[in-house]
Amino acid sequence: MRKNLNVIAAYSIMMVLILLVGIFQSWNIALSIFNLCLISAVMTMGANIQWGYAGLINFGIMGYTALGGLAAVIISVDPVQEAWRAGGFDILMCLWLIIVMVLVIRFILKNFEKSKLRTYSIAALIIAAIIIIRVTAEPGIEKIEAVNPATTGFLGGFGLPIIFSWIVGALFAGGLAFIVGKVALGLRADYLAIATLLISEIVIAIIKHEDWLTRGVKNVIGLKRPAPYEVNLQTTDWFINLVEKFKSSKLDLITDLSERQAALNQFVIEGSSIFVKLCYSGLFLVVVIILLILTQKALYSPWGRMMRAIRDNEEAANAMGKNVVKQHLLIKFLKKQSHSHPKMHQKDFQFLQQLLQQK
Repeated sequence: MRKNLNVIAAYSIMMVLILLVGIFQSWNIALSIFNLCLISAVMTMGANIQWGYAGLINFGIMGYTALGGLAAVIISVDPVQEAWRAGGFDILMCLWLIIVMVLVIRFILKNFEKSKLRTYSIAALIIAAIIIIRVTAEPGIEKIEAVNPATTGFLGGFGLPIIFSWIVGALFAGGLAFIVGKVALGLRADYLAIATLLISEIVIAIIKHEDWLTRGVKNVIGLKRPAPYEVNLQTTDWFINLVEKFKSSKLDLITDLSERQAALNQFVIEGSSIFVKLCYSGLFLVVVIILLILTQKALYSPWGRMMRAIRDNEEAANAMGKNVVKQHLLIKFLKKQSHSHPKMHQKDFQFLQQLLQQK
């Protein structure tokens, strides 16, 4: 009970500080801080699933968050037709080479016993494939990045609604989490933390430096989003009337028409930014509440008790017939969804735990 009161007091103090920032400084700044707090809450709950439930250290959070941003660009941005005509074929060829490499490696792993020869063969295959893929892709990449580099210079995406990027981002992050889990789950403590951090930095480096994919660190113009753009609001009659109604007490004090119009324009500019931030606050708050409910249900479910048992004593849980490796893979998968796709339906969650839980 006392612990809950301390948590409530801490959150209350934070909210009071945000309100004070809004009152004495700017509501724009206050809402920006509030939205960052909500985003951090989503990421914290994801980290708590892995660190708290399963006791697995992970410093690679930002790599999976970057995959969510990658999904947003690939899904919502319209395709750049000129870039596809210039170098799209080379990129597709590289994609086929990657698929072939994965299938060959899978064939080797499945049909040959574990040995040094098999390990060296896979390593040589990967190195050769990387060289071939880079040589094949380089001409196409140069052509793509040369297409109007100030505004495009990349392939673009599928031009779909931004909401679909949540699903794709979840698949990206879940797929990477599965690979990382297969590679690094045998590690513990500092070694696991180092491995996850390195993999995260590799993902971030690829996204930052491969301009042909998502323009790297450059801005993507016209990126779709669930909230309206401020510029569009500033020219909308209903929004201007709404701002005028809210600021009528201050506007009535101004008698000069030109000064009144200038003040109204300034209020509209400030109000548009506040309105957009409020839209995001509502969206983030809904996501946080849904995640909080799901994580609490998971914590006190039989699956949650099993995960805490594995965290406290893996050997004992394994002796009782629990598949520790599969449960750790599930934890990594669920954690990544909270970083890139915050929603997971309860039925899907129950299906996954029934599929992987072994008595």
